[in-house]
Amino acid sequence: MRAGQSLSSLTSTLLTQLEGCFNDEIPDLVLGHGDTTTCFTTALSCFYHRIPFFHVEAGLRTHLLDTPFPEEFNRQSIAPLARHHFAPTETERQNLLNEGIGISSITVTGSTVHDAVDLIRTKNSPKNSLPFELPQDRKIVAVTLHRREGLHSLENTLHGIRLAAEARKDALFICPIHPNPIVQSAFRKCLVDLENVKLVQALDYASFIKLLLKTHLVLTDSGGVQEEASFLGKRTLIARTKTERDDGIKDGLASLVGVNPEHIFSSISKNLDYDSASVCFNRLEKRSTEIITDYIEKAAV
Repeated sequence: MRAGQSLSSLTSTLLTQLEGCFNDEIPDLVLGHGDTTTCFTTALSCFYHRIPFFHVEAGLRTHLLDTPFPEEFNRQSIAPLARHHFAPTETERQNLLNEGIGISSITVTGSTVHDAVDLIRTKNSPKNSLPFELPQDRKIVAVTLHRREGLHSLENTLHGIRLAAEARKDALFICPIHPNPIVQSAFRKCLVDLENVKLVQALDYASFIKLLLKTHLVLTDSGGVQEEASFLGKRTLIARTKTERDDGIKDGLASLVGVNPEHIFSSISKNLDYDSASVCFNRLEKRSTEIITDYIEKAAV
């Protein structure tokens, strides 16, 4: 992506580049993950080139086409283009069946997010791995905000965080800022002068998971971060009114708090007073990556 690039420009650029790639390489199948514009345009290009497209993390739905934007449109549009669908849970499998996807075209795999988080948690030591020090005498609140459809209300959300930071000096708010210039500007405008708010550049994935391991509370508008934090047993506030994921919500670990400043302030303050949570999610006998790999190997025979 380029600074200021529109979705139309990104989509057309990706389609042109993918056409050259697929003409040169002529793959037997293409595996795509998630709900990004890249994943959608890859599925579309595969359809144009008659290349089988297999979709990982298929079937997530809010059933509101512009929430999240443009991801809900992307994943609903990918479904009829995909040859096979790797759904994380039975919920996503049922979503796909309700849309007319054939039962033989769906495999329930478990969560690739859980695979990634568990690998980082168990294989890599989190000690001394972050590019900054975390105090031992403060509760850590991790904040991530980046949604396109939430940019108009971003300052409301940040104002709620400011109120909480001013009132709760016992907490340190760590904010890895998305590279979007609008997001960067809003964070700096609203929070840069507070002693207990640390604005940092976006972290690599392993470092971010290691930050989550050390947090008491997470505030995010990201469905992926909701899943990661809930899997690690972290209390999570979701700055949205609708989510495509159930992770943590049924257990009372995660909650939708919207973007009202006063409600965000009170939700942060209340959850800071709770003890740290610990939840162990049930997993399938095999990792999702193993299930996906096994299916592709059989399909290639």
